[in-house]
Amino acid sequence: MKIGFMTFGCKVNASEDEFVSGELAALGFAAAPPAEADVIVINTCAVTETAAKRCASCVSAMRRKRPEARIIVTGCLTGLSGTDFKALGADAVVTNGSKGSLKEHIISLTDGLVPVENAPFYGGGPSVGTSKTRAFFKIQDGCDAGCAYCIIPSLRGKPRSKPYKEALADFALLVERGFKEIVLVGIHIGMYGRGTPYGLAELLEAVTEIPGDYRVRLSSVETGEITDKLVGLMAERRERICPHLHIPLQSGSDKILKAMGRRYFAADYINAAVNAAKRVEDLTIGSDVIVGFPGETEADFGDTVQTLKKAGADFIHVFPYSERKGTAASGMEGRLSKGEKEARASLLRGMWDEVSLASMRAMKGKICRVLTERGGKGRSDNYMPVVLSADIPPNRFVNVLITGDENGSLTGDIIP
Repeated sequence: MKIGFMTFGCKVNASEDEFVSGELAALGFAAAPPAEADVIVINTCAVTETAAKRCASCVSAMRRKRPEARIIVTGCLTGLSGTDFKALGADAVVTNGSKGSLKEHIISLTDGLVPVENAPFYGGGPSVGTSKTRAFFKIQDGCDAGCAYCIIPSLRGKPRSKPYKEALADFALLVERGFKEIVLVGIHIGMYGRGTPYGLAELLEAVTEIPGDYRVRLSSVETGEITDKLVGLMAERRERICPHLHIPLQSGSDKILKAMGRRYFAADYINAAVNAAKRVEDLTIGSDVIVGFPGETEADFGDTVQTLKKAGADFIHVFPYSERKGTAASGMEGRLSKGEKEARASLLRGMWDEVSLASMRAMKGKICRVLTERGGKGRSDNYMPVVLSADIPPNRFVNVLITGDENGSLTGDIIP
């Protein structure tokens, strides 16, 4: 039987899909594009209203296109919409609380509607196997940070982590299976191991001592969780740990940060980013920004621009504020119009197109270690796209002398 996955949202969803795909492959299921699959799993996202609408439209569209296929809907949006997906064409709905038995629900085509509260940790094991270059290794799930705009804690549950010894063993198996880049992912990876002696830095230290030819990349890490030990490891193990930090900002205005329920000031963000960049060679900084949060003025927006500049952010993802019912922000006053939010988002994206290009051009003349991908392309260790001078097979490390840039990618010559 052929099975295809349609993954929306975060890398955690991607990791979970790869995990269950590996479990099903061991039972004889063959991976296939959704257009050719007998069973289609749609893993949904609920972080914004736009994402939710896209997921719902996808379910309806796939039912029209593939009337004979079995469609299973899972992921965060099922925690809000539940069996409503049946009316859109789903054969089965599996909530996040039931993802631990997703394989069984796919096989039996039954609903799994267990509430997410106190759900056990799921996924992250060595069954990941849909790629031979990069693995998304889930080490953590859930969040209780309580940001005013975010609905995910109610859909993902309380923070929980992959047990330390299991994480080390499964990481070693990923290395053994040939993955060259392993990305540590979670809903809030800085909460990894909370309440135990083994936090994120301790896990990173241990996994990078495992023998093999690979590198480790971190997904998003919050400002207050970028510790001296974490940065020190990145500096000391530069060949093993990718010099790339994605640090969500959300707003550069202290007033808006407080309203959002974020637990830092703009100055804290700037200090964390600048100090890390001083210690880690060629470090790139990525960020997430929400514009148009209730009460945001032009001055607040200007503070965000200045904070990003002072922090040295190289790349940003910009999101117009999206109201989610059930969050603290949904009842706040001072809402901006859709046009105002879109205008600020467009302005900020335009600014950072130029900033990102300048960051890439600063790499000219440097030698990067690039992991090759299909089509004569690859990614540098600091997460910049590179077009190679030769079409090297994927999943190999090559040294590249950066010679310039073209169409949003670096260009370079492979050297010994």
